[in-house]
Amino acid sequence: MKKFLAVLIGLLLSCSFVFVGCHPTTIGDEPTGDLDPNTEVTISFMHMWSEHATVMESIIDDFEEENPNITVNISITPYNQIEQVLQAAFISETLPNVYTFYTHYMNPLVSASDGVMAGSLNNLHGEIIDSFIQPDSWEMGYINGNYYSVPFRATGELVFYNKTIFDQKGWTKPETFEAFEQLMDDIYADGTYIPLAAGGKEDQITYLINAMSLFVSVLDGSVDEPGYKVGRLEPDEDISDAVAVYEKVRGWYEQDYFGEGAIGVTKTGAIQQFTSRNAAMVFANVNNLGDITSVMGNDEIDAFAIPAPEAIADEVKYVYGGYDGLSYSPVASEDEMAASIMLIRYLVSDEVQQTLADRTQSIIVNKNAVYHDPTYAAFAEEYQYVGAHATGIDYMTGDHSAGNNSIMSSYIAGTSNLTAAQTIQLINDNVYADMQDNLINDPPVDWYPRQNPKKDFDRTWLQ
Repeated sequence: MKKFLAVLIGLLLSCSFVFVGCHPTTIGDEPTGDLDPNTEVTISFMHMWSEHATVMESIIDDFEEENPNITVNISITPYNQIEQVLQAAFISETLPNVYTFYTHYMNPLVSASDGVMAGSLNNLHGEIIDSFIQPDSWEMGYINGNYYSVPFRATGELVFYNKTIFDQKGWTKPETFEAFEQLMDDIYADGTYIPLAAGGKEDQITYLINAMSLFVSVLDGSVDEPGYKVGRLEPDEDISDAVAVYEKVRGWYEQDYFGEGAIGVTKTGAIQQFTSRNAAMVFANVNNLGDITSVMGNDEIDAFAIPAPEAIADEVKYVYGGYDGLSYSPVASEDEMAASIMLIRYLVSDEVQQTLADRTQSIIVNKNAVYHDPTYAAFAEEYQYVGAHATGIDYMTGDHSAGNNSIMSSYIAGTSNLTAAQTIQLINDNVYADMQDNLINDPPVDWYPRQNPKKDFDRTWLQ
């Protein structure tokens, strides 16, 4: 069967999510049944996993063998170009039948296109929700009553550490935030290694502010279950806890806990500090594991999510990340949409997810997947916290708040000339402005109300 593999380059169009002048003529409802096996159809599938191109091609081959009436044409678009390519494809009415995009960024994409950028997946949600490691992951793609994205792979930042160095020094993996801070203090006092290498140039240090902000929200009763409204609650008049968070992380930066000049270091540079054994820990994604293990053995590394304070350590951890998701175009024929749903269902099946676990460096969203490599099994255990909670700026993608992590980084580095309180106010203003943007919220929404009465808690870990 015909199948082509191409790498799409970015289409440098000066377009935004305001899709003016696009009027697709045919918009179908979500198919409820499979394609008639006697009907032949060709669909397109665009993904962004060039590192797994061979594996994905093999999986599509198997799908076509099981469904000989369906031909799948594959294309690959790099991660950093996927958004531009999808925008351009929508405008030119050449949107792939099935495509990958970040589940947590679907809101503005769908809202701006009046719901025709992706088809609803409500029926599929009901079929397979119970097989996901984090069922709430679907909520990232839930917009105005419909599910528009199926989580496919987990992605997020963990703290990788050198087990050999830890064993030599008597350091242990921290299970609480208090132990994490003590660990960084101990490594710094030892003077041999950078405690936690971080790509400050790419805002990785802000993960700590996001994590601690989440922990404060859980402790003070702002949220008591996984959700995505944390940090978008109406700000409290008393921001002393938030100020303490910002000042603590800035203090770590000023003491070079992340390495000298960390704000100018890239993620790649931070990983090199770790693999050269100059840093005891580093922020890294599972996607970076290949780069790390090409220099270090699997038995030398392990990883953990940022742990919460002791009072809630058993309830929550923080992983900055989300999911690569699968969506389909509703601007297609009924047969094409039926085939698209069949392909998506196949890609998130137990069989295919296990293949990905066996043959790729991926953290699988299917909870039934088995990891034969203990390193990956340990990572998967931590990755279950991806998307369990999110802070206010984590996934706000509007024009205003998209730069909030950079604002935080400027404060950390002392280059913004803003106090912690002024930085917090600017970020809150940006988040609120985007909440009023009808491309993100239609109709615009106000601050979300507090879910529970504000509680007091032990603030020792903030000092």
